[in-house]
Amino acid sequence: DSRIEDFLSIAQSKLGCPYVWGAKGPGSFDCSGFVYYCLNRAGVNQGYMTSEAWSQSAKYRKITRTGDLKRGDILVFRGHVAIYMGNGRMIDASSGRGEVVTRSGIWSSSYWKSHFVCGFRIF
Repeated sequence: DSRIEDFLSIAQSKLGCPYVWGAKGPGSFDCSGFVYYCLNRAGVNQGYMTSEAWSQSAKYRKITRTGDLKRGDILVFRGHVAIYMGNGRMIDASSGRGEVVTRSGIWSSSYWKSHFVCGFRIF
């Protein structure tokens, strides 16, 4: 789906942008602001939502098993949201690293596995 690829290229264009709590782009982001910014730039009319609000959303199809996630899905963790890039990779605004980063092997990480709440299929 070209919309998924557009969405992911918008996200990747922000790699290295600084993490700033409460920031919604275009030059700095927190994790929720990053997802919000990328979705809206990709043409999805979506308000700013924290991980808590995402976890309770009924607007999109909810994915509960990590094996069912697809490229472009929104990942919801306890206290964090990210964008799934497929093959155990995600892109997110990381408070710990202080910038937008990509991470690999998230499903082999006990931290991400144990904090995973759900995913959402947007496209």
